[in-house]
Amino acid sequence: MSRRGIITIVGFIGIIVLILAVSGVFRRRPQPLPPSPQVEAPQIIIAIDPGHGGRDPGGVVGDVLEKDVNLAIAKRLAALVEAQPGLKPLLTRSDDVTVKNLDRLRKAEEGGAVLYLSVHTNSYSDPSVHGAETLVDDTRPKDDPSWPLAEAVQKGVTAATGARDRGVRSQSLYLEHTKLPAVSVEVGFITSSEEGAKLLDPAYQDKIARGLLNGIISYLKETGVLPDQQGVP
Repeated sequence: MSRRGIITIVGFIGIIVLILAVSGVFRRRPQPLPPSPQVEAPQIIIAIDPGHGGRDPGGVVGDVLEKDVNLAIAKRLAALVEAQPGLKPLLTRSDDVTVKNLDRLRKAEEGGAVLYLSVHTNSYSDPSVHGAETLVDDTRPKDDPSWPLAEAVQKGVTAATGARDRGVRSQSLYLEHTKLPAVSVEVGFITSSEEGAKLLDPAYQDKIARGLLNGIISYLKETGVLPDQQGVP
């Protein structure tokens, strides 16, 4: 091939390369950005304390032990809390074990709980006595957030169950050893001829748990911790 022919071919190839370069064939294609890491929204921790347990049965009526009823209700409440967006339950015990009261409080505090709710059932010598009541330790001043928490929980549980409203009152409690808003709710009397059987009924326990949850949510909304959350019907 003549020199002129070689030059012509080289020139032709150069033109083709130039056209391809301009059209972007040889441009480096942009690589897709890696997906942004998913950042979980902060969760509001609710400490739920099933009263008594292990060597401490609480109230006893025949073969009915308060510690078992408390745990059953607390677990139902924990499941409802878990189902609520932005909320997370923290049980101080999930089995029939002995846990010191101060250890329960420490677990709640170290777990980042915003409030502490201890679940109990009541007992009394007179079987006609019945109803629900919520207790605040008597060291709390009237402007302590435990009081509006108690009012909200008491309203929630009585509205959900129709139980007699025995109100909110103060009493000497181990809850004085925490700065968390903390209450102890007595959801009914296992000694009551009227309430005793109800407290063993899973359907009634579910009503109690839903009432407690609505009380918790009402308190969280009132204090601005959970402004958009709705209660459970």
